Amino acid sequence: MAVCTMIISVFIFSSFKTRRAAEDMWKMLGLTQQTGTEGIKNSFLNGYLYYYGAKNLKNIAVGSRASLAQDLLTYTKQYVSSPDFKKKYDDMRKGAKPQEPIDKKLRTRQEIQKDEIAKTEKSIKDAEKTIKELPDLAKGIQPVLDMLRKNLKDYQDINNEMIVSIEMSEKYEKENNLKSYKERMERWQKDYPENINGFIGEKLKRMLDATKGIDYNASLVEKYGKKRFVNAAYEGKATEWKQGFRAGKDVTEMARAFAQKWLAEL
Repeated sequence: MAVCTMIISVFIFSSFKTRRAAEDMWKMLGLTQQTGTEGIKNSFLNGYLYYYGAKNLKNIAVGSRASLAQDLLTYTKQYVSSPDFKKKYDDMRKGAKPQEPIDKKLRTRQEIQKDEIAKTEKSIKDAEKTIKELPDLAKGIQPVLDMLRKNLKDYQDINNEMIVSIEMSEKYEKENNLKSYKERMERWQKDYPENINGFIGEKLKRMLDATKGIDYNASLVEKYGKKRFVNAAYEGKATEWKQGFRAGKDVTEMARAFAQKWLAEL
C-alpha cells in the first residue's frame, strides 16, 4: 500500500497538462527534488504514507492531474530502478534480518543435578551465616532454611521432579527459540526477497488490491463538517480506496494501468 498512498496522496492535489522536466515538476509542487525523492523512497521502503509537505498544490489546476500523475509515476519508476534505491533496499534488508539464536549447549540431567546441589548448598550456608550474625532474624529465616535442606536432600535423586522439570524446560526453550527463528526467517525472506523486483512487485500488487473496485459515482454528504459517503459501508473502506476515489477515475485508473504494466515488466 506504500506505493498507493504515496502516489494517490499526491494525485489528489496535483496536476500537470504536459510532460515537463523533473525540475519543473518539483517546482510546481513546491518541493525540492531531494524532498520528493525522499518521500518516494520512504513510501516504498517503510510501507507507510510519507507526507513531504508540498506547498503549492492548491495553486495547480485541478483538471490536469492525470498528466502530473504520469510524470510522477515515470519518475518514481526511474528512481526505484536506480542503484541508489537498490542499495538502500539492501541495507534495510540486512538490518531486518533476524538474528540466529545462540546455540546454547543443553545441560545433561547430571549437570543440572550438580548445579542445583551447588546452588542450594551455597544458599544454606548463606542462611546459616545470617542466622548466626543476626539471630533476631532467625525466626523468619528458619522456614526457608528448612525448605533448602529438604530440597538438597531431594536433589540427591537424579530423577527428582524439579531436576527433570528444569531439563525439559531448557530443552523446550531451545526448540522454541529455533522454531521462532525459522518462522521469522521465512517471514523475512517473504517480506524482503533477495531480488528487489520481488519487493517492488509486492508493493505494486498491494497498490492494485487497495484501489480495486472503487465506486467513482458514490455520493457524498456533508456531516460533522466533513464530506462522508452516503453508503455507510464505504466509510469502512481502507484509506487508499478513499484516496483513489478522491483522486478520481482518470487519475486512479491511469495509475492502476501504469502499475499493471510495470508489474508485468518485472
